[in-house]
Amino acid sequence: MTTMAICVQKQRKDGYWPVYIRVTHNRKLAYIKTSKMVNDRGLNSKKEVRDPYVVRSLSDTIAIYYDRLNRKNTDS
Repeated sequence: MTTMAICVQKQRKDGYWPVYIRVTHNRKLAYIKTSKMVNDRGLNSKKEVRDPYVVRSLSDTIAIYYDRLNRKNTDS
């Protein structure tokens, strides 16, 4: 089963964090880079994205990805 989550990895020199979609399938990780950025106020203490604009936008994108995956056989 494939799971997707919104995450950040490391901070850039200008203080912003690039936002990624983490994809996990068969215990293998992959990251999809997005055009979204957040600053420290857009993260909680566990470095999870909490900016509502970014979360809503990427949740819609993840829903599209799940819809595409549900149309394919991802067993192997």
